[in-house]
Amino acid sequence: MAWQDRDYARRPPGQGGGIPRYRGRLIGGSIVTTLIAVNVGIFVAGSVFPEFGRWLSGSAVRTPFGYGFRHGVAEMWAAAVLHGQVWRLFTAQYLHAGLGHIFFNMLVLHFLGRPLEQIWSPRRFFTIYTLCGLAGNVFYTLLGWQGIVDPNSAAVGASGCIYGLLGIVAFLFPHATVYIYFLFPMRIRTAAMIFGGIALFTVIQRGANYGGEACHLAGLAFGVWWAWKGDAWWSSHGRHPRIPRAVRRSVHMPSYLKPSKFADRIAERRIDQVEVDRILKKVYETGLNSLSQSEKDYLRDATERQRERDVQAGRVDRL
Repeated sequence: MAWQDRDYARRPPGQGGGIPRYRGRLIGGSIVTTLIAVNVGIFVAGSVFPEFGRWLSGSAVRTPFGYGFRHGVAEMWAAAVLHGQVWRLFTAQYLHAGLGHIFFNMLVLHFLGRPLEQIWSPRRFFTIYTLCGLAGNVFYTLLGWQGIVDPNSAAVGASGCIYGLLGIVAFLFPHATVYIYFLFPMRIRTAAMIFGGIALFTVIQRGANYGGEACHLAGLAFGVWWAWKGDAWWSSHGRHPRIPRAVRRSVHMPSYLKPSKFADRIAERRIDQVEVDRILKKVYETGLNSLSQSEKDYLRDATERQRERDVQAGRVDRL
C-alpha cells in the first residue's frame, strides 16, 4: 500500500474518499467563488432595491445651487476617513459603479485568484486580497488629505484588490501568458508593467479617473511587494511548513502557469519525502492523535501532490 492511501490520508468514515483540500471554505468550495458571490450579491441587492443602493453608495441630489452628491455609508470618502470613518477603507472594496465595472473586476478575480487559492489557505487569500484593496484606499485617502484628489469625491470598487493580485501573479508566474481583451497574448509580467505604467501616467497627468488609477497603482505596488517579501514572511510565521519559493510556484498550479523546470519538481519531491517520513515516524512513536493540525494539513497536501505525480506518470498504486 502506498503511503498516500493509508488511513490518515483519508476522510473520516461516511465522508467519501480523500480529505478535503482546505478547511473553512465557503460558497462552492472556493474563497474566490465566495468573494465573487458577495460582490455580485451586494451589487444585485443595490440594483433591485435602489434605496439600499443609495444608502450604501450615495447618490446625486439636486440642490438650490445645482447637483451635488449625498454620501452613503460605505463608499470611499477621503474626508470622512480622515475624520474617523475608517470602515470605508474596507467596505468600498465591495461596491461597484455599474455592470461593466463589476463584470470586469470579477472576471479578472476569477482568472487571477484561482491559481493563488491553490497555494494559499482561504484565510491567507482573503487577508492578502483585502490588504491590496486597503493599500489602494489608504493611498487615495492620503492624496485627498494633500488635496491632490478631491477629498469629498466618492470612490468604489475592488480594483485595488484586483491590481494587487495582478502584481502577485506577475511576480510569482512572470512567464504565464494572458490574453488582453481575449485577443492579444502577452506575458503577465509585461501586462502588469503596461497597466501600471498607464496608471502612473494617468495619475501624473491627472487624467480621467486619476483617483481610481491611484488606487490601482497602490494595489499593484503592494501586490508586488507582498509577493517579494510578505509571502515569505507569512510562510515562515504561518501554520504550514515553509517551502522554497521555486517549489511553492509549482505546487498545485494549473498547467498554463506551472513551471517546467525539472529541478523544481525534484526539490518538491525531496521536501515531501523528508517531511512525510518525519510525520510517519511521529505517528508510529506517539500515535495519530499526536499530530498537529499543520502536520495533518501538510500530509493531506503531500498526498494530493503524490497522486498528481502518479497520474502524470500513468500509474496509480492501489492494493
